[in-house]
Amino acid sequence: MTPCDKILREAVENKADIIGLSGLITPSLDEMIHVAKEMERLGMKLPLLIGGATTSKTHTAVKIAPRYSCPVVHVLDASRSVVVCAQLLDEDMKEEFFEEVTEEYEDIRQGHYDTLKDRRFLSLAQAREKGLHTDWLSHPKPVRPKFIGTRVFENYDLRRLMDYIDWKPFFDVWQLRGKYPNRGYPKIFKDKTVGQEAMKVFEDAQQLLNTVIESKRLWANGLVGFWPAQSVGDDIHLYAEDIMPRSSEPVAKFFGLRQQAEKDSSSSEPYYCLSDFVAPRQSGIPDYIGMFAVACFGAEELSREFEEQCDDYNSIMVKALADRLAEVGLVVAVFDAGCRVGLINI
Repeated sequence: MTPCDKILREAVENKADIIGLSGLITPSLDEMIHVAKEMERLGMKLPLLIGGATTSKTHTAVKIAPRYSCPVVHVLDASRSVVVCAQLLDEDMKEEFFEEVTEEYEDIRQGHYDTLKDRRFLSLAQAREKGLHTDWLSHPKPVRPKFIGTRVFENYDLRRLMDYIDWKPFFDVWQLRGKYPNRGYPKIFKDKTVGQEAMKVFEDAQQLLNTVIESKRLWANGLVGFWPAQSVGDDIHLYAEDIMPRSSEPVAKFFGLRQQAEKDSSSSEPYYCLSDFVAPRQSGIPDYIGMFAVACFGAEELSREFEEQCDDYNSIMVKALADRLAEVGLVVAVFDAGCRVGLINI
């Protein structure tokens, strides 16, 4: 993500009329709130546009707009931003437009808070009593991984990853959304409105992918780790050594949150916590936990090169492709790790 101070500094130095933030990943939602707070703290008066695949009008109204006293507007897609910008920059229209948005967002906030008032919650003790209770002794014992600790898997074959890419979030980055029944990939290419543009962007993506793979400008590495683990109440304790009983001090603790929002009276579904799926320490059943991480490297440097060439299109394209490769790389890493440690048999 581009740092907040850089965004605001560039806006001031270039005498921007409007600041626009695009959220493509979940952490960017919190960063948008931070940017709005900083703009308020600095006394800025520029309108703030919010868009991107992870954003919504409700999130903008509830979380971002209250942090900034000047216009904050959620823009559904790039085509709509032209109309919004025109209204925000028109001296005769901007005040009325801002009032309309303010009233609309106040209604959205009130509606959001009203739904929260209607929710009922169990006490933590009640939720724990109605949690998932497993008879661990009557089930097969958890499989022991072939290694404990971490291992690195370097230089995944990107061509192999290409076959498993989920292209829908990629088209979301470009604000290309087909209408039912042509919403998903590859049906989006049949959409009368965005189909042709979606095909062009897709072909450009394939060409750039082949180029960066051949030149080895992008590469993906994965990290997998397995540790002995036992649940203790709502928490999960991790241990360095696979010795029973687990009497040593844990090397890490994951603190769990249990569901407490009251469910329908006809529902028999438990009030889950992640620790429910790990054998309790007092059960005497050895259990394990695995974690996986994959990153696609080289994207930042390559994107910066495109920016220096004033090629914003490919600068965004390479980041969008790296995001897709990292996601599918995680799935492949989990599968590969499962095969290598004996959790998956093929």
